[in-house]
Amino acid sequence: MKRLAAVLQAVLAGAAVLLLAAPVAAETISIGTYRARLSEVQARLRSGDWIAAREKARRLLADRVAYGGDRGDQGALEPDASVLGPIARAGRLDQARASSAALDRLIAALPEASPEASGAGDPPVPAPDPKLLKEVEKRQALAELPEGGLLPEVQDRGLLAALAEFLKPAVDFFEDLLERLWEWLLKLFPERSDGASPLGLDMTTVTALVVALAVILAWVGWRVLRNRRRGAAAPPAGPAPLPPAADDDPLSREASEWERYARELAAAGRAREAIRAWYHAVLVALYRAGALHYRKGRTNWEYVSQVPPGLSWRAGFAELTRSFEREWYGRDQSEPEALRESEGMALHLLTAVRDTARNRDRERAA
Repeated sequence: MKRLAAVLQAVLAGAAVLLLAAPVAAETISIGTYRARLSEVQARLRSGDWIAAREKARRLLADRVAYGGDRGDQGALEPDASVLGPIARAGRLDQARASSAALDRLIAALPEASPEASGAGDPPVPAPDPKLLKEVEKRQALAELPEGGLLPEVQDRGLLAALAEFLKPAVDFFEDLLERLWEWLLKLFPERSDGASPLGLDMTTVTALVVALAVILAWVGWRVLRNRRRGAAAPPAGPAPLPPAADDDPLSREASEWERYARELAAAGRAREAIRAWYHAVLVALYRAGALHYRKGRTNWEYVSQVPPGLSWRAGFAELTRSFEREWYGRDQSEPEALRESEGMALHLLTAVRDTARNRDRERAA
């Protein structure tokens, strides 16, 4: 994610540096024109059109106000930023209207424009639309409470309208941020004499390009995250291993169960554990036949020493014990050849032990 954020910042920075537009030219206006334009801002605020009031306040802050002294000296002053600044930075209607009283005092302190001073080119102050004023007052007026003191029900305009209203402050914030970025970029480059943009691009084109780049980068990031969530392919499923205590204890399974478990381990490629399972199958078979007696703490070679010397499979049991201890205690992994040898010896011993047990049962029955 850090790499994706770095790429996004680099792309946006490169696009912002390449996209240039014509700078806004400042004017030098008369005091009468200054008063008239302040009145335009106030009229917009009163009509509820705070967006237009904000734009006019921003443009007016870039102008200069010409004045003439009593002795014929002339100069230019900056507009009152303490009054126009909060309006130009406002993000909501109530923030813009907070400076309305100060704006009224500033307008009253300025002399009215005369026809000679204002000039024929100065636009007249537009009168607010009465219908629009009534509509704004109607929206802002609090409805009368019905009997019983309950508030009037709010009309549900739908989920999309509620979401748009909820996201409006964020949209206004990013719009203002984009405009500030645009103005900052314009200050980095010298003005052109013909007043045209070096690339012939306007604010709408720049916004569209930036949004397109953001969408492309978001799509790339979504693909990367989706591929990560897929993860690596699952290994082939083998027999679910029991707890270590169960595999260590020969009496946790019968001899036939140890045989089946040994084959499952061998099929899963776990040769070393399969050798132990075959050895445990032989031990359990000897316990059940009465050839050996289980006692906790005895070693494998102590069990070998308990087998009577006259039994034909005593040597095979000793060889299987030697093979098991070499593979289980002496190696981390066992080869398939060692597994085949241990399996062969174990099957031979199991057959011999079971034959001996059956013969003994026949003798007892006779």
